Amino acid sequence: MSTFKFAGNGTAKDFLKDMKGLIVSLPGTAQSFTAAKTLAGFQALINPATTAAITATFLDIARGLESKTTAPEYITANTGFVEKTMDFPPRFTGHAFMSYEDYKTWFAADGKSFDFTPILADGTLMCAKNSAGLQVGFCGRMFIENFDLPKAGGAAKTAAHAFDIIFDDVDQFKNYQIVKPAFTLKELAAVVPVGVNIEVVTAYDNATGIVVIKATHRVSGAPCAVFATVAEWPVISLSNDIAGACTICTATSASLGIYTLTFKNSAAVLTGDFEIQAEKITASHVTYLSNVLNVDVTA
Repeated sequence: MSTFKFAGNGTAKDFLKDMKGLIVSLPGTAQSFTAAKTLAGFQALINPATTAAITATFLDIARGLESKTTAPEYITANTGFVEKTMDFPPRFTGHAFMSYEDYKTWFAADGKSFDFTPILADGTLMCAKNSAGLQVGFCGRMFIENFDLPKAGGAAKTAAHAFDIIFDDVDQFKNYQIVKPAFTLKELAAVVPVGVNIEVVTAYDNATGIVVIKATHRVSGAPCAVFATVAEWPVISLSNDIAGACTICTATSASLGIYTLTFKNSAAVLTGDFEIQAEKITASHVTYLSNVLNVDVTA
């Protein structure tokens, strides 16, 4: 609820800064406005002490933004009287500052619902407030625009990693909040875990439960040698088995990014495909995080 009253005019006449990024969070993710002003508040969402506790990340859209918001709908009576009958929530396409390998990690998010908190160039947050008085993002949906061949030409390359963001509730924007945080956009971007690619080198052996995985830094391809324990190779989903975990991690070739891992359900080998994600926890924060990798299990 917002009651209209004349509120005076400020002496400075400035625009809001350009939007440069988005905090993308799971629906319903909320924190106090006090926490939203601190880097520690967002670290608790973006790189907490466990991957299970991650509920948000930062998406850099410095390569550009195209507004696609539908103009308000008006009708004109035969007397000439004009009325506004509908407002539409914002919609835009953001071009992310990322590699194609990073972009691929978002493919599974196509069409899914998230909460979005826009971040302006000076670090200012545009956000909503829920019924409990907590800071939340604007509810909406994300669509991946480019499942295409590589873009040709210099200018077209900047549009290669496009995200179409459609917000769902125009009333949230009519009551949006401005938060002036104590951190910069660059500081926020720096807390996102380092992205790592993992891939199967030697297929899962359904007699021993052993699979050989290679871990490399995204784009550069340099070996990633930080995942030395079984706890850093969690199983995140199973197709057939009721349980599964990494039981042995041999990291003698980690300097080459090569890990020999055993995955079992207690003493038994796994009987169906499973997914893993490598993670590194340092000083109570997730510092390295891989793509989700499906490991095929053949009979």
